[in-house]
Amino acid sequence: MKKTLSYVAFFSVIVMLISAYTERVIKAEKGYTAPEIEMLANDSVNVSLEKLRGKYVLVNFWDSSNAVSRIAAGEYDRFLHANPSRSFSLLSVNTDENPELFKEVVKKDNLDASTQFHISDAKAKNLKSDYRLDCGFSSYLIDPQGKIVAVNPSVGTLAKYLSRP
Repeated sequence: MKKTLSYVAFFSVIVMLISAYTERVIKAEKGYTAPEIEMLANDSVNVSLEKLRGKYVLVNFWDSSNAVSRIAAGEYDRFLHANPSRSFSLLSVNTDENPELFKEVVKKDNLDASTQFHISDAKAKNLKSDYRLDCGFSSYLIDPQGKIVAVNPSVGTLAKYLSRP
């Protein structure tokens, strides 16, 4: 009987530890750790959320055929370039199927090419599920520790975070 109780107690502790860990699951929701993003910039430099830890990062997903997300990409780009900060980065991620269309839109909309990234089909599928882009394009403000602090933040919200030390 003691042996059975020991097994039950041990199993209960394991279940509690696992369930406690799952509360910290990486999700694309406010308060959770942001899912990892890794991309190649200019086909040579790796850009990732991990490398940007220690600063605020605004991750914006957009597509040229989605007017709302395309407008948001322009607003964020203009705002962050008008208010430069070493403690803030922008990763604007485009999901267009055609990379040439993406390049043309970046030029036409006068977006800063250094903060604009196009993702391939394979990466897009992972990010679409991690960030639930099938439910619509969103933007995520991620704090220096990697937690999402705002979803679809306004430029006013960004200004508040920019003013923090």
